[in-house]
Amino acid sequence: MQSFRVVGAMAAAALVSGLAVAGAAHAQAARTGEFGGEATLASPAHAPPSATIDGVAWRCEGDQCLGHAARRSGADGLVKECKRVAAVVGPIASYKSRGRELTAGQVRACNRGAVTIQTARN
Repeated sequence: MQSFRVVGAMAAAALVSGLAVAGAAHAQAARTGEFGGEATLASPAHAPPSATIDGVAWRCEGDQCLGHAARRSGADGLVKECKRVAAVVGPIASYKSRGRELTAGQVRACNRGAVTIQTARN
């Protein structure tokens, strides 16, 4: 019984420690204004190898795209941000940025909105 308590306490400490590190990294990025985004594509065939979207440099390899910018304001909502990326790189299976991730329903809205943006450009 005693060993279960020790293991449980160690697991809890590791979890708290991991959350603290992740929180500190997110807070540092927020303070410096850095932007980091990640998109998994539904189909890698359509994605350009790199593109700049709203001041963020996106690089795609296979079905993974990573976005980075030294400075970027966070005024746009996550779905709106995703729509702009999907309009350039193609349909998205998952999207995260600034420590948040879209739900499945939000990803569907992102992809529908991207089609609207593409149509307006043409």
